[in-house]
Amino acid sequence: MLANQQQSELAVSDMQYRFAKLISIGTVEEVDYDLARVKVRIGEWLTAKLPWLTNQAAQDMTWQAPEVGEQVLVLAPCGDMAQGIVLGSLYANGHEQPHFKMNHVVDATSATGDELVQSLSAVPTESREHVQRTHYQDGAIVQYDREKHAYDIFVPESQGDNPAQINIFSGGEVNIECKQNANVLVHGETDINGKKNISITATEALNLTGKSVNITSKEKGTKVIAEQGDMLIQTEKGAMTLDSKADTTIKTAAAMTVKAGAVMKLDGSAIKAQEG
Repeated sequence: MLANQQQSELAVSDMQYRFAKLISIGTVEEVDYDLARVKVRIGEWLTAKLPWLTNQAAQDMTWQAPEVGEQVLVLAPCGDMAQGIVLGSLYANGHEQPHFKMNHVVDATSATGDELVQSLSAVPTESREHVQRTHYQDGAIVQYDREKHAYDIFVPESQGDNPAQINIFSGGEVNIECKQNANVLVHGETDINGKKNISITATEALNLTGKSVNITSKEKGTKVIAEQGDMLIQTEKGAMTLDSKADTTIKTAAAMTVKAGAVMKLDGSAIKAQEG
């Protein structure tokens, strides 16, 4: 009878121990990025290397590794910490880790004076229900505000030797459609390179403006065609030069007027006027 009572007490004690270990809160102390395992400090006890939970890990896979100092939730099936799994992260409460708190995300700001990123400021309390945001250590922010229907990606200016970049690659087509205005502002140089044809079409006006505009055709020539309406070539300041190293023909099917506000010069080894 006594033995059974001792066994019963041991079973209850073991069950209590397993229940106590079933779910724990700890702090990541070591990360093995090769094996995707972490050691977690739970009180004074340090776990073995445990796997962390991810969104997908089969044909489609995701990767987002925990960091040292991150507060996490640990699940131990049957109370056996050797089978433990790191379920996810919690906002830290410790004063020694202020950048792991909730305010590090919602109070972060990327307002740099640029119009396109001024909206990425601290998220007010009344808007936090509608905003999903990821704030990275270098200051980058990815955010969607479902109330404003606004998706923002902000990568700050380069720090050190690594320039800020956003790279998009498609093995096939890339289709971008904008129902309203589109604005592209580049503070440095802009290169558009096409290994085949490049077409720019506007149902209304197409304007090219710059301190200088250069159009160069290296092989098959350049065509400027106005299928309907007038075509105007105008320079308000400075001279206009038509320069060709080969024979040049200006042809019009109707009348043509050449008008000069000052002296007009015709200079050639021979000048011929010919009526139709």
